[in-house]
Amino acid sequence: METLNTAPWKKRARWALIGISLVSIIMAWRVSQIGFNYDFESFFPQDDSDTAFYLDFRERFESDNDFLIIGIESPIGIYNADFLRDVDAYANELRELPYVTSVITPTQIREPIRMGLSLVQRPLLRWQSADSLVMANLKADSIRIAQRSNYIGTFVSENGNALAIQVAHTQKLSKDGCDELAVAVLDLASNWKHPSHIAGRAVAQKYYVDVMQREVVLFISVGMAIIVLFLWLAFQSAWGVIIPLMVVLLSGLWTIGIMELTGKSIDVMTIVLPTIIFVVGISDVVHILSRYYEELRGNASQSMAIATSFKEVGLATFLTTLTTSIGFLTLTTSSVAPIQDFGLYAAAGVGVAYVLAFSLLPAIMILYPAPKISTVGSGTFWNRTLQRGLGYALKRGKWIRWGSLIICAIAAIGAAQIEVDNVLLEDLADDDPFRQEFNFFEKEFAGVRPFELAIDVDETAGIYDLRVQQDMAKITAYLKTNYGVGAVVSSDVIFSQINRWSNGDASSFNKLPSSQRKFDAMVRSIDRFGADNALKLVAHPPSNSLRIFGKLPDLGAQYYKKKNKDLHAWFATELPDSPLRLRVTGTAQLIDINIGSLAGDMVKGLSIAFLIVALIAGLMFRSVTMVFISLIPNFIPLLLIAGIMGWTGIDLKLSTSIIFTIAFGIAVDDTIHFISKLRIQLAKGRTLPYAVKRSFIGAGKAIIITSIILCGGFITLSLSSFLGTFYIGVLISLTLLFAVLADLFILPWLILTFLSSKEK
Repeated sequence: METLNTAPWKKRARWALIGISLVSIIMAWRVSQIGFNYDFESFFPQDDSDTAFYLDFRERFESDNDFLIIGIESPIGIYNADFLRDVDAYANELRELPYVTSVITPTQIREPIRMGLSLVQRPLLRWQSADSLVMANLKADSIRIAQRSNYIGTFVSENGNALAIQVAHTQKLSKDGCDELAVAVLDLASNWKHPSHIAGRAVAQKYYVDVMQREVVLFISVGMAIIVLFLWLAFQSAWGVIIPLMVVLLSGLWTIGIMELTGKSIDVMTIVLPTIIFVVGISDVVHILSRYYEELRGNASQSMAIATSFKEVGLATFLTTLTTSIGFLTLTTSSVAPIQDFGLYAAAGVGVAYVLAFSLLPAIMILYPAPKISTVGSGTFWNRTLQRGLGYALKRGKWIRWGSLIICAIAAIGAAQIEVDNVLLEDLADDDPFRQEFNFFEKEFAGVRPFELAIDVDETAGIYDLRVQQDMAKITAYLKTNYGVGAVVSSDVIFSQINRWSNGDASSFNKLPSSQRKFDAMVRSIDRFGADNALKLVAHPPSNSLRIFGKLPDLGAQYYKKKNKDLHAWFATELPDSPLRLRVTGTAQLIDINIGSLAGDMVKGLSIAFLIVALIAGLMFRSVTMVFISLIPNFIPLLLIAGIMGWTGIDLKLSTSIIFTIAFGIAVDDTIHFISKLRIQLAKGRTLPYAVKRSFIGAGKAIIITSIILCGGFITLSLSSFLGTFYIGVLISLTLLFAVLADLFILPWLILTFLSSKEK
């Protein structure tokens, strides 16, 4: 029996283990410092004119996302003195919380109404009236409020069973500040005796981060359990479980450590990274150990088994690492920063897993005795089973071919129905408790999706020109009636309200003054009516610009893309000579813009990945035919997944857009292992049919085992509360399942049918 001198290798192996141990200790400390974050602004388009415009616009006015809305329900109606007294006390407590800059509650709103020569501060809700008058006053208030569109949907629900408190906090508040504020608000709400609902960036960010922290632990725990189970079934020895597990655990540890060292927190995209590294990293180890066990089963010495396994599997594992890493790296071409970061760190993690597979694994194999391998049992079972499977695939080639074509045709029809769309809360299921909070505001109030319209006034006019405000009034009316904007705040709305107050609150004066002279007089009286702060929110004289903002229901990017188009078409038709220039902007709009680029980003990423695989296959076989043979089994699973998405109505969105590139980068590994094995067999002078048979049996076990582990690992992501993560888990698992079936049942037939003797 041939052996190798392992003394020098044992010395190197010891040093390798020492080095790996030291790095692992450092990485473990860095991982303990890693944070969690969820930032809406990270989904803005990078280096984009729309983003630059909004950031400048925000500096002139304010952020559209630095607020909290607290909705409070009253089953008997809000026009009740005891209920309003409680609300007023609650609002005063909110005002004392950290980072809160203002609190607007219906119980404290005063309307300055001119009565003769004096101004009377009339409460919006007269809940502090004398006991004998309070019921009558509140009934009259309810009638008056029901006729005022600036209150209905903003502070009072249409059915009168809920009111809202608007809480503004420090602009561009940090994550730590948001967490502190959210904890304070939620603690206060937990002791509140009336049903309440809270929406806003601070509480949303905290909710997402809390869920991410729980799910990272869940994914790692369940993923490890699945890996242990499948490793035991595959190798049926503690050695075959502990060693691969050690490699993938350290791979995940090092990857997260690298993230922390480079200042990256775990976010809604990278939450799946540990699971991906675990299941992808196990692939190389399983292929190496499968070949190692095969050699030991053939009575090879431990040293020769190690040398042969790394020699024969080395090139294939390097190429699979390369293709998987490139698949992830193509995500860096996206315009979405979290997707870019995910692709970059996932590629780094795959590289780390490869380094450990070819350093830690051989070091342990050299320093410790080989596992005891039976020459009967599972090894012969796999050989018999795979041989029968190949025979079935070749004998039923015609049926498999036609069946595949029919399924692909159905999938292609479904794929054509995929739509690119996104809602702000796409990651939360309809029954999610936090999603229910937002649903409450969409049902009872104007919604929670921010609407921002920037208006630039050209040099021929000024923001305090009556004709400008008249055009603004037409735009505001259109936004309310046609666009669906609620809780609208605009300069013309403020001026119309001042005009009404100036005339004894008569509803007939709820409009702009009839002449420039009267309008100028009203502008001069803004301070007297206490409207100067409100006007600063929507008018910026130095830049001669205006703003309209409000709230919308969250109906999706495509819905509002059409609404924006209709708005500009209406403006061009109805106000062709207006000195105003409109531009929809804001947080929601910027995220919608990014959604529009998803399809292009995905096609670009897949094209790069396909070219790399084609290049690898071409270099290995010097054959154009082999290039197409290699790509077909990996194109079919992607088409099937696209068909499933189309037929089931799953939109292409931020989360699902990465599925195709990730799945292709991982699925192609099986094809590379198969054709690499085929190349070795052909180099030994085997005939093509025999080489295909040996490749099928030699690589088939590892392909099946790694695919099962990969599917099992990814399917754990379906336990997530985030729909995006759920779809990643389910759809990638299905893709890998389809890929292994294509490699085992379609690839051999393609090779035997189309690979000529000249191209072998």
